[in-house]
Amino acid sequence: MDDTALLRQTIRRCTAVLVATLSTLGVSLQSPEEASYLLMLAIVSMVYLAVEFIKVSPPAENPGSPSSTDGEK
Repeated sequence: MDDTALLRQTIRRCTAVLVATLSTLGVSLQSPEEASYLLMLAIVSMVYLAVEFIKVSPPAENPGSPSSTDGEK
């Protein structure tokens, strides 16, 4: 990943943490009937965070290194 992609990923994760925190706070301050949308928002943002941190990206190949299919020199 290049720097721009890592920055975008970090911004998405920080935004999800902020949304989860604020919606959880809103759920705790409102009555259960009024907090249904905030509860759904909190759950969705927490699921997003779980998927983001569980998802493993394969390591990038180094173009300068010889591959295993090259013959011995």
